[in-house]
Amino acid sequence: MSEVSPPGAHHEVFTAWAKQQGVQVNAVGPANISGLGLGIIAQRRIEAGELLCDVPASVLLTINTIPEDFKKLHEGITVHGLLASFLAFGGPDTFKFSCWKNTWPSMQDFQESMPILWPSFMREPLDNHGNPHYTIGQREDLAFILPPAVAGRWAHDQMREFWKIRDTAPLYRQEKKLKADWDVVSRVFPLETLPVYTYYWLIVNTRSFYFEVSGSEVAQNHDDCMVLCPFVDYFNHSDHGCRVDFSEKGYTVTSDRMYDVGEQIFTSYGSHSNDFLLCEYGFILENNRYDCLPLDDFFSGKRINGNSKKSLEKAGYFGNYTLDSDGVCFRTQVAIRRQALNTYHWKKFMAGVDTEDEETRVAVVTLLHNRILLPYEREAEEALQHLEMTGNAIPPGAKATLITRWKQIRQMIQQALLVHEFRRR
Repeated sequence: MSEVSPPGAHHEVFTAWAKQQGVQVNAVGPANISGLGLGIIAQRRIEAGELLCDVPASVLLTINTIPEDFKKLHEGITVHGLLASFLAFGGPDTFKFSCWKNTWPSMQDFQESMPILWPSFMREPLDNHGNPHYTIGQREDLAFILPPAVAGRWAHDQMREFWKIRDTAPLYRQEKKLKADWDVVSRVFPLETLPVYTYYWLIVNTRSFYFEVSGSEVAQNHDDCMVLCPFVDYFNHSDHGCRVDFSEKGYTVTSDRMYDVGEQIFTSYGSHSNDFLLCEYGFILENNRYDCLPLDDFFSGKRINGNSKKSLEKAGYFGNYTLDSDGVCFRTQVAIRRQALNTYHWKKFMAGVDTEDEETRVAVVTLLHNRILLPYEREAEEALQHLEMTGNAIPPGAKATLITRWKQIRQMIQQALLVHEFRRR
């Protein structure tokens, strides 16, 4: 078990404030956990099914918390953008949250952990020496530092598709959202600066919870059902953890199992891959049952002919290809076989009827290795090599996280090579 120590006076002040506001806290509290930072630990033995935290709706920071005159200034903004603007520029109306704000990460913390704040050269194609701004078109297989599922930089994709893929990547969608929100806020507060707003935008992005606000005058889609929840935001994420429930009465956290004193207690933010967690929250898990790698780029551009694409689309198997610890998904198997089999045997495979002979199986595995697994493995090796050459150009926290992530990616690919190896019957 990791060593734990007191979290600091400002966390104790906040915890006392939260309890004064009506937050019920049972047998848990914040602590510094060696090697892991701040988290929630058990302060005594906890049994499964115990209520650990109960936050009434009156304490939640929602769009209904924001004064009407402030909201009216932000016509067309998202709930995310509005909450960030209120925290950044809400003036005296935000003073009551001061001790809560004191517990939040700093901008320096975000600069170490959030890809949206990392140096722009990390998204650029690199040459063999790790130099950015390599001329597109001089080499088909370009190296990148950010994982492809974060920045959409596919080293093995036809470069004619490069910008299209980049603009639909999670990191670029995130930047697009921030820019749209800032366009509204900067008109309301023309003398304020983007860095200040970005900080609070990231606070909302990384610490908000899903919550359906009743009686809201602001139109909400699924992505806009966001609130900030005091004390519950202390709980760190794991791929499994305590039960979190919400209703019109507020939020509750209930223990999922027995915990010993001093043990860290987690909740789960959802069934997310490590690349998603990195982009949205700024961390990855050492072990993540939901981790996977997208493979759609291997079937873009000239890498799949028009007839095969039409066949896959008609059959409902075009796109959403992934790789996880069990190997490539069935959709990928179908797409690969569209390249290797005739239509009759391909349809047999989709129907679950295995009619492949030894020669066909070898052809399919060879295509899978040469088209997907080996190129992806080379990309991981190149990324790790370039990370070693960056020196101090990348924040230390970012570099450590990326080295770990690329090693995870390499391990997943190597496991897939074993899963899909040449087996003789």
